[in-house]
Amino acid sequence: MHSRRAVVVGGLLASAWVSGCLGSVPFRPRAYDEAVRVVGFQVDFQPDGTGVLDLDLEVRNPASDAATLAAVDFTLRVDGRRVAVGTQQVAAPLAEDGSAPLRVLFPLASGRATGGLEPVRRRVQVEGGVVLRFGGTERRAPFQAERVLPLAWAPPLEGD
Repeated sequence: MHSRRAVVVGGLLASAWVSGCLGSVPFRPRAYDEAVRVVGFQVDFQPDGTGVLDLDLEVRNPASDAATLAAVDFTLRVDGRRVAVGTQQVAAPLAEDGSAPLRVLFPLASGRATGGLEPVRRRVQVEGGVVLRFGGTERRAPFQAERVLPLAWAPPLEGD
């Protein structure tokens, strides 16, 4: 009887120790879904198809452990058509229960852009995620935003 109790108590202590090591997992299951807010974004394409996505994020740490912002990935759509995807490594500290601004500039490249001197209002969507690293554990916090932007140039909008 005493050995069974010792095993149960030992198991509980071990699980408490392991969960302390995994403090990056908050008790709220959707905490990471709310951890990143898109403050703003701009897209600029040039006639030769090059461009830049300027992404301004606010990242909140939903965990009780300090983290490192490790990477940002994105998918960019113009008028519903995917025109760019990418990932950029970053290395920025994020305090426990803290928040930090994160600005990322993604270079863009496509085939020759279409357009002209007069900008055309287009529906632009950006979605992706920020990877938060807690020691050896990583969690992805998703984001998405949509705006109507005046674009003088845009990649060919055929296919997906």
